[in-house]
Amino acid sequence: MAKAKVINKVVPLTMLDIIKYQINMHCFLNKIRLSPAQQDCLALLGMYGSMFISDFCEQTVTEGIFGNVQTARNFMVKCIKDNLVVRSGMGNKTIALNSDLSILTEGTIVLNLKVYHHDTNEGK
Repeated sequence: MAKAKVINKVVPLTMLDIIKYQINMHCFLNKIRLSPAQQDCLALLGMYGSMFISDFCEQTVTEGIFGNVQTARNFMVKCIKDNLVVRSGMGNKTIALNSDLSILTEGTIVLNLKVYHHDTNEGK
């Protein structure tokens, strides 16, 4: 039986980057394609937590993520349909990352991932 090759890495990341990494991992495993601007947008929402959709969309334009508020709104609607973002509050005007994604967004974060591939063609 062949021995598994193991790679151990410890990489310090900023809070924004570790949130983006978790979002990218979720989207990769669930075959959800996001542009770099869309990744930045969701990471920013993770940093802010719950926020009024109008304020958040304006913030994405201020941060230079999207060129206009309508593009941000359109993306948020797509994220709600894909269950990446949830709406709540009076008139569904507050948005946040969906807690079902299990994205850690505060405190000290250590991600302990075990990703593997089992080769079924061993010894053939």
